[in-house]
Amino acid sequence: MSDFQIALTNTAGISSVMSFWVFVASNGFRKRREIMVKVASFVLIVGFLALTIAIVARGVEAQRFPLSNLYESLLWFAWATMGGYIWLRRTYGIGQLGWLASLTAAVMFLYGSWLPQSQHEITPLVPALVSYWRQIHVPPLIVSYAMLFLSGLCGLIQLWASGRLRAVIIATVTILMALGAIMMGTFTKVEVLYLQLLFVGGSIVGVLLSWWSLNFVSENHINEKHMSLYDDISYRCIVVGFPLLTIGIITGGLWANHAWGSYWSWDPKESMALVTWLSYAAYIHLRVHRELSAEKLSLVAVIGLLLTLLTYLGFNTLGFGGLHSYGQFK
Repeated sequence: MSDFQIALTNTAGISSVMSFWVFVASNGFRKRREIMVKVASFVLIVGFLALTIAIVARGVEAQRFPLSNLYESLLWFAWATMGGYIWLRRTYGIGQLGWLASLTAAVMFLYGSWLPQSQHEITPLVPALVSYWRQIHVPPLIVSYAMLFLSGLCGLIQLWASGRLRAVIIATVTILMALGAIMMGTFTKVEVLYLQLLFVGGSIVGVLLSWWSLNFVSENHINEKHMSLYDDISYRCIVVGFPLLTIGIITGGLWANHAWGSYWSWDPKESMALVTWLSYAAYIHLRVHRELSAEKLSLVAVIGLLLTLLTYLGFNTLGFGGLHSYGQFK
């Protein structure tokens, strides 16, 4: 990897961290909050542009589409997360989502930086990835994961604005536990059964406790404007992410038929992608028919975030195996 790429990627990573802290600090300065949010958003835009150039430069250097391993997919995920927030900021003029979006990007940069050097270097493609289907199938999936992740983050903000503080705390701890399982699955030799139990079992218990906690409302923290706004933004993110996920699943089936002679093989990652798709289809159905309150829909979006995380990173780090095991690196 060239020094030019490294400099640009580091610039994007540092920008996401700086943006995060400016977003956080803005909450302590009411009179200057809007100015600080604009500064933080500008810094994130700088990082987004730097990462865009870095990805293009990596593709030119590799002489192929730069999306073939975990490190490159993390760059794309961070890029889509930053770009998604910039679009939402321009459309809705929001600021609260900024610190969560920049934190997510920063975590992905940090995660990627900890990967083995072999992931950072440009290497020949493994045979399973030598296909024109790779650039058709993978980018829509990664971008959909980022948009669906943003939807879940908006769900957390909506729950906070509706006074469901206990539910937000439990849901946040659940997400952190899931991320912890992925980190341990990536960098340690902990028995995969324990990691799967931590992710799956912790998520189920956390979601059930969060759902039960929706009954506890802190009246002093209710912000009706933000309740409605972030409920709408969460839905808009899904409106973008769901079709991209659909395209990714369909093109994945076409690629599978081209490579293995079968459109669907019930591979663990394929099956999890279908479960994730069904969860967002259920969200859209429930919202259109108004069968759940905005707070319960926000929690459904958080559930979707956990399923997205499991589909994207969990199956290659928690030892579930399958035909997509080439995504592993240990």
